[in-house]
Formats: sequence, C-alpha cells, structure tokens
Amino acid sequence: MGLRHIEYSFRSCYKKNERKRKWQRKGEMGEKVLVFGAWFSPFSRRVELALKLKGIQYDYIEEQIYKKKSDLILKYNPVYKKVPTFVHAGKPIAESIVILQYIDETWKENPLLPQDPYQKALALFWAKFMDDKLLQALMKARRRQGKEKEEAVAEAGEALRALEEELKGKKFFGGETLGFVDIVANFIAYWTPAMEEALGEEVLTRELQQLPRLRQWCHDFVEHSVVKQTLSPKTELLEFMSTQFGTKPT
Repeated sequence: MGLRHIEYSFRSCYKKNERKRKWQRKGEMGEKVLVFGAWFSPFSRRVELALKLKGIQYDYIEEQIYKKKSDLILKYNPVYKKVPTFVHAGKPIAESIVILQYIDETWKENPLLPQDPYQKALALFWAKFMDDKLLQALMKARRRQGKEKEEAVAEAGEALRALEEELKGKKFFGGETLGFVDIVANFIAYWTPAMEEALGEEVLTRELQQLPRLRQWCHDFVEHSVVKQTLSPKTELLEFMSTQFGTKPT
C-alpha cells in the first residue's frame, strides 16, 4: 500500500463517516467549528480529543500538509501554514496547546484544566514541558548521531523521569479523569512508540521499561474509549512514518 493509496483511503473514510465525526452539545455557543488536521498528526488529534471529551460539534477537514497546502489553510493560518488549525465562528486559531486552552475557556462543561489558579498554572507548565522539553529531545535523538544523540537521549530520559514522578498517586495527569496534560501527552502513549517501531529506534520504548507509572498511564490512555476514536490506524501509521521519516539522521 503506497502513500497515495493511504491518503485516498483516509479522504474517503472521512467523507463516508462525516456524521460520525460530528459531535454536538446542547446549549449555547452553537457557532460552527472547523478543525483542519492530518490523520497521522498527534497535534491534530489533540484538538479532536478535546472536542470529543467536551461533546462539541465540529467539521473535520483533512489537509495534505506534505504536498500542496490548501487555500483554506493558507487563509486561516498564514503564519505557520500547518495543522492543526481551528476555526470557531469564522475566527482562526493556530497551535494545538493554544487551541486546547481556547476550547476549555469557551465551553465550560467537562473542564480540561483545573479551576484552581495555581493548579491550572501547573497543568499549563507540564503541557509546555511536554512539547518544549520532552518532544524536542525525542526528535533530536532521532535526527542526530554521536554525542548530540547521546545528549538528547539523556535529556529525554530526564524529562520522562520527571513525568513519572508527577504521576505518583494518580491514574492520569489530570487525576482520575483525562485532562489537559493527558491530551498534550498523547504522543508519548501512541505516536512516538509507533515512530520508533517504524524506524527501528528505542529511545522512549527503552526508557518506559524503567518507568512503571508512565507505562501504565500509556496503557490507560490508549484504552480510554474516547481516545480510541482519535488514534491513527496503526498499520497505516507505521507505513506512513517509515516512508516519510525513514531517512538516516544527519
């Protein structure tokens, strides 16, 4: 199965299941919501997961981001020109963490962030930590060789151990239910392990063997009934990652 066939299959799937991909909550804030995403992107799936957890109706538009970008994505996200891009009542927002915060502040039911200001600040800190510290280290470890790779692996390990400590006494980062930090951490549970399997890497996979709380969190996250609806199909994801990213690091 080639990339063209994979992309075609997913476009067809989204069209056929359009109704299934719309979620609705009764009450105020009925303006149309659009999500521009890519089926293989954990960042796009963060936004979809947040909307599903809150029961918000939305329309999904698949973007071919590694090919020609659509006129709509250039219109709504002219700065970064990437997914996810979120549009509510005609107003666009970019960057997944910013979008998640907007969603939580706009639709108050089923809050993703703690209501206490200090606890909310901590959650936002850990969300930023996920992307700025851990994700960047994992990406560097995949792309570099020699000493730079060793330093990146060590940095990733340190970040993962910090998350292991943060999970002490909790099922999820949000407590007993999925919260903001859990959504941001989706790449730890599914996408990065898939990337490592596709490319023959074992940075995260090896570290998780020494981190029982984080390993259990990964299991609980991917087994969550709503999360399952946002996971990219494993076989197609592995093939896509192998084809798109399977090059030797420089």
